[in-house]
Amino acid sequence: MADTIEMKLRAGLKPAELTVVDESHHHVGHAGYREGGESHFSVEIVSEKFEGLNRVSRQRLVFDLLKQEMETTIHALQIKARSPSEANAA
Repeated sequence: MADTIEMKLRAGLKPAELTVVDESHHHVGHAGYREGGESHFSVEIVSEKFEGLNRVSRQRLVFDLLKQEMETTIHALQIKARSPSEANAA
C-alpha cells in the first residue's frame, strides 16, 4: 500500500520531496487496524501544487488522489503538506 500511495502522489503532485511511512504497528488493537498492517500511514510531501493553498485544500488534493484507497484499505492518513517555499524556510 505504501508503494501505491507513493506512486499516486508522485503522479498527481510531482513532489520535490515525498515520504510515506506505514505506522500501522502503532495502532494494534485500535479501530481500523488490520493484521499485517497497511492501514495507518503518515505522508510528508512538498509540492509546488500546494503554493497558495490552505491546509484543508492541500489535504483535499491528497485525499482526492487516494480516494479509492481511503474507501477500501487506508483507515487513517496523517498529512504534512508544504510548498517548496515553506520547506526552504524551515
